[in-house]
Amino acid sequence: MTRVVDLISGFLLALIALTTFGEATLRYLFAIQIPDAYTLSGYAQAIAIFWGICSATYAGRHITVDLLWEYLGRNGRRLLDLVATLFSALFLGAMTWMLFAKVHRAHGSFEITSVLHWPIWPFIAAAAAGIAAAFFFAVLRLAKIARGGTGEIHD
Repeated sequence: MTRVVDLISGFLLALIALTTFGEATLRYLFAIQIPDAYTLSGYAQAIAIFWGICSATYAGRHITVDLLWEYLGRNGRRLLDLVATLFSALFLGAMTWMLFAKVHRAHGSFEITSVLHWPIWPFIAAAAAGIAAAFFFAVLRLAKIARGGTGEIHD
C-alpha cells in the first residue's frame, strides 16, 4: 500500500519539477507558456503532499522529537503516543471534513482552470481522498496503541 502511494506521490513531484522546468525554459527561450502550468502544478503538489501524509501516517514515519519520550517509562511512552496520535487524528479529521466541503463547493460552483477550462474539483477531491485515508490510518493507529500495541501498522 505505502509503496504505491509513495510511487504516485513521487511521480507527481517529478511531474511538477518537469512542468516547472519546461515552463521556465519555454518562457525564457521562446516566450511560450504551458497552459495552466502554475495552477496544475499547485494542485499536483497538494495531491502529492496529502497522499504523502497518508503514507507517513500509515507507516508511522512522521518526524518526531523524542526528547521527552526517551525519559518516560513504558506506560508514559504509550500514553504520550496515544495523546499525540489522538491530536493527529483530530486534526486530520477536521482537515478531511473541510476539504470535502471545499470539493462540494468547487463542484457546485463549476470552478475551472483559467486557460484549459478544466474543472478543479477532481484535483481537490484527489487531495481530500489522501487526507481522508490519513485520517483513517490515524484512527487505526490510535486503536492499536489503545489496545497496547506500538502503533506501528505492521507490528
